Amino acid sequence: MIIKALKNRYIKDNIIFMAGTVLAGFLGYLFHFFVARKLTVSEYGEVQSIFALVAMSGVFASGFSYFVIKYSSLFAVKNDYFANNGFISYLNKKILKVIVAISALLLVFSPLIKDILHLSNIWGIVAGIIAVFFGTAVVAFQESLRAWQKFFALSIICVSGAATKLLFGYSFASFFGKATPVVFSLAISSFFGWLVVIYFWKKLKRDARQEDGKQWEDYISKNKIWKNAIQIFLFSFATAIILNIDILLVKSLTTPEMAGYYSALSILGKIILLLNMSVVGVALPRACKDGHQGKRLRPKIFFISFFLMIAIGSVFVLIYYLIPDMIIVSIFGQKYQNISGNLWLFGIMAFILSLFKFEADLAFARHDFRINYLLLFTAILMSLSIYLFHDTLSNIAVSVSISLLIGYIFVIILNNIRENNKVTEPII
Repeated sequence: MIIKALKNRYIKDNIIFMAGTVLAGFLGYLFHFFVARKLTVSEYGEVQSIFALVAMSGVFASGFSYFVIKYSSLFAVKNDYFANNGFISYLNKKILKVIVAISALLLVFSPLIKDILHLSNIWGIVAGIIAVFFGTAVVAFQESLRAWQKFFALSIICVSGAATKLLFGYSFASFFGKATPVVFSLAISSFFGWLVVIYFWKKLKRDARQEDGKQWEDYISKNKIWKNAIQIFLFSFATAIILNIDILLVKSLTTPEMAGYYSALSILGKIILLLNMSVVGVALPRACKDGHQGKRLRPKIFFISFFLMIAIGSVFVLIYYLIPDMIIVSIFGQKYQNISGNLWLFGIMAFILSLFKFEADLAFARHDFRINYLLLFTAILMSLSIYLFHDTLSNIAVSVSISLLIGYIFVIILNNIRENNKVTEPII
């Protein structure tokens, strides 16, 4: 039975991608294990707030990632690398203009951002800008690999990036003992990640051995692409807010120490999100392919994905409830022990967030962009809850979890109401 399951392409892809995610995640947590011990709580909070800023600023990279998966999955269905290559080349010309504009805006507003987030200087923001630049420059190539289900390559990319960040992050934290140099480890790892992705992209081209084929415009209307682009980017923008706004708000509304404590608990809680997103990452290209063919994600894949996520989330929440002291102290050190009782709440928050993200991505794959309104509604609800209930860590975790749960219920309703039994019109 196990051998038969391993022969299933979807199960095998999940194992490969989750193995890479687990190893990359382990290296990522080693980064926090070592760096948190070298920095003060407030300095560590500053590192995490800049990392969250980078994630928020990478909204266009995230938008392009959904954009690429949406359309490159169509070329993968047709097995037409030539058309896919032409589409990526076309898209990269557009991305370059966007990335230059984003970098310039961040640089201009860096003094204001520094004051809002109570940062020690602007150099951490400069390092973040470099990370955003290479993170956006690589997105078309990387997400095309995902659309073509090259999960082994993606695992190598994730692991190499995490290893580079760990190596330079720990070195900089040991030598300087400040937040700003540590953020430069993210910039270096993003550059190295760009090099690795380009290598696998060229390998995909060699493996395809396709000299010519159809033009990408033969599959997709250029006018229709940009007509729907705003919807895709709105989806990405709202998703980025939901994933990162909590840390930025906590850094802005509370003390540096509380922001550091919140960051530590959030990092551990999001182990659940990290693992569950590997499951979603394997399901999304398939859901997009089914969407292009006017179908919903096959029930078998949906239930396999859903129960994998339930199993992962339940196990980790239970562990966080039973032995929080051991986990907190072993990773972040004795100075974080007094907050360990809140860990299971942050596990529940990340668990609900991962389920919410899964349902939202399924709506996206069906081209049902009404999901954007629900994402923005949930982001506003989260922001209000943090603004009103930020006096303790437990209050923040509970209020954000309730906000996400409300959003999740509404997304389930959206995905299952009668009029959605038929997939919405494909956007190609």
